[in-house]
Order: sequence, then structure tokens, then C-alpha cells
Amino acid sequence: MTVLTKAVSAEDWGKIAQYYREQSPDTLPYQSLPAQPQVDPGFFKAGPFVPRLQSSGIITLLKTDPAHERIFVGEAGTNQLRIFDWNRHLRSTLTLPSPPTDVIVENGHVLVLESGILAPNDQPRGSLVQYDLAGHDSLQFNRILIDSLLRPVFVEPFDSDGDGRNEFLICEFGDNRGRLALYRYDGSRYERQVLDPSPGAIRFEIRDLTGDGHPDIVALFAQGDERIVLFENDGKGNFTGRHRILARFPPVYGSMYFSMHDFNGDGKLDILYVNGDNFDYSRVLKPYHGIRILENDGKNNFAERYFFPVYGAARAVVADFDKDGDLDILTTSNFADSAIHPERGIMFFENVGRYKFKPYAFSIASGGQWNLMATGDLNKDGWLDVIIGAMNLGNIANLQRRLTEQASASGKDPILLLANTRLVRSNDNRD
Repeated sequence: MTVLTKAVSAEDWGKIAQYYREQSPDTLPYQSLPAQPQVDPGFFKAGPFVPRLQSSGIITLLKTDPAHERIFVGEAGTNQLRIFDWNRHLRSTLTLPSPPTDVIVENGHVLVLESGILAPNDQPRGSLVQYDLAGHDSLQFNRILIDSLLRPVFVEPFDSDGDGRNEFLICEFGDNRGRLALYRYDGSRYERQVLDPSPGAIRFEIRDLTGDGHPDIVALFAQGDERIVLFENDGKGNFTGRHRILARFPPVYGSMYFSMHDFNGDGKLDILYVNGDNFDYSRVLKPYHGIRILENDGKNNFAERYFFPVYGAARAVVADFDKDGDLDILTTSNFADSAIHPERGIMFFENVGRYKFKPYAFSIASGGQWNLMATGDLNKDGWLDVIIGAMNLGNIANLQRRLTEQASASGKDPILLLANTRLVRSNDNRD
């Protein structure tokens, strides 16, 4: 494929190369933290999700289904999709044609987003597949709903035009090619409406950000042009020409995740942004990796109000874990400083008010690389627990060399459980 329609001239290329030789630093400074994390907070009990669980250690899907008390776990290497109950007992296992990256649970069936090829590629091999639920949560293939997807990573049903019928909005991350696309059912097949034809679409949220009563789309793109974009709905499910960039980041930032929450209680949604992808050309520790809160001024203009450096930050879940009335943050990292602070591969940020957070790290994170998270009250005690999946990149490298047997023989725990132990802190120690 043609990436550039016109090559850079030799003169311009020489200027670019000269700039980097003369201006780029030899090394990057080590991260400077606003507060030093304490290790192993008493309000989470950390341990394996299932002891001695056999796995490739490349968890590509981790999702809870509270309504039916189920947990979906997918992985590369074996391409297995496993279903556990709330007591962490295995209910069923299904081997898929490719690694699953997302699921939608509907009445009587499960829609599985299958990546096609997990490694970076531009082949339209991904699909959204319907499986029927049989006894004991086992899945049986029914049909392929949508095919020819470009390395899809995220999907949600979406009634964009208010007619009561769901379309599917899909992030097709791709590599050089990709897209954010809406798939509408015309009575016989799903037709594609491309909202953005660029690669790197990794996550979106459906929110009425404009306040007109119609659901809009806020999407994060990585892969070069890293940005968060608002796609405004005209009320009829049309988004053409109604795009606005809410935030933009340098291409080396490694955007991984975002979510929207009201952190300051003003009734407007702010953005939690996570960046730390380091599985690229410059695999050095980067001080600008971490989590950021971008505050909404009430008119959907966003400015950074909080930054905590986290090497290789991958995901974040936001919830009032200690039930003190504000939002706490739990993060994972694929690329923590394994030599000095491997415990920071999983971190908890206790909100103490006014954009101040008390940081904690977990010794159980040492020796692994952590990515996906899901939440649920597994023991039904009224307190939110967290499940964390590994993304051991050494195993990915083995897979790319087709050493699948070696990749599936990891002795590390592929999934962890942080059980919320309900230690409620008093408010008199706040800043």
C-alpha cells in the first residue's frame, strides 16, 4: 500500500535527520513522582484469580457479566475463550479461529469480536460472530454477523438514530490501515459507515456530550495521530462533518485507554487519559507515560489538571472503591521499570480531594506485565473487586516466531484478583 503519495525530498530528509542528530537528548530523565507510592495497601487482598491456571499469559479479553455472574476470559496463543462463574469456577472453554478481543452478552447468545490476526497487520481478517448459549454456559457457533474487519479491538451496540434498533460501533485498530466504523443492518446484511478512516481506533464512549439529547461518540485514536475526537450526532445517526478534536498528543506518547468521569463534581464529564504503549521502535522508559485527568471547562474544552507518571501505563478503572464519595483510580502497566520498581506494574490511587491522590503499588505485580482489567462484586459483600489480566510480551514475541508451544508454557499467574477488603478510611486524614 502507498503510505505517502509523494516521497520526502532528499533535501528535506537531510534537514530532518540533522535536527534529530543535533537536538535529541542522549537519555530521558527518570520519572519525577508527586508522591512516593506505599506498597501493598491493606484495603486490597491480592492473589491469583485461579491458582495454577494454564494460560499463554497473553490475555486479550477480560470482561464481567454481573447480570448473569459470569466472567469472560480470552487469550492469544491458544485462542481460547473461557467462561468462569462468580466463584471463579470454569464453566466452559471454546477454541476460536483467532484471539477474541471483546464480547457483547445478549439474551440467549454472546457476540464475540475476533481479531483475525493479533500482530500488527492490515489484513481484513477480523469478524463479529454470534455464538448461542447452551447448557452450563457453553457456546455454539451460530453465524458471522460482520466480517472483513481490520484488526478489531472494541465493539458496542449503538442505537444512533433512536429507532430502537442497535447498530454496532467497532474500533478497527489495524496497522497502516484502520477505521472507526458504524455497521447498520439493512434487513439482510450489515452495511459499513466509516466515521474515521485512520488506523489506531482503540476505544470509545457513547455520551451526550453536546447536551442536545442525542448520543454522541467520543473516541481515542493511537497509532501516529494520537487524539481524542468528539463525533457529534445530528439526531438522525449522522456524524459526517461533525468532528471535533478534544485533545491531541505527540505520536510517541503511546495512547492506550481513556474513560469519562466527573472528577470535580461540577456535572460535566472530564477525561481520564492513559498512555504507555512501549512495544514500538523506542523501547526506553519514558517519563511522560502515565495517567492524566483532563478537566472539562463546561464547554467541552479540556485542559490537563492532574498527571501521575507511570511507566508503560496500560489501563485504568475508575470507581469509588472505598465508598468515601469520590473517585479512585487503579492502573496497570505493560512496561513498568522491571529493574527498580516492578511493583508499580499495578497501582492504586486513593482520591484525597482536590485532584490529589495517594499512590500505592503492589508487590504481586513484580515479574509480570499487566494490561486488561474488569470489576465486579465477586463475593457479593457490596464492595467492588478487580480482576487483572497479563500481557506478557515475551510470549507475544514467541508467538510471532510461531513458537506457540513455548508461549503457552508460562509459569506466571496470568490473571490476578484484587479483593476489596472494605477498609474504610476516615476523612480526618485528608489534605
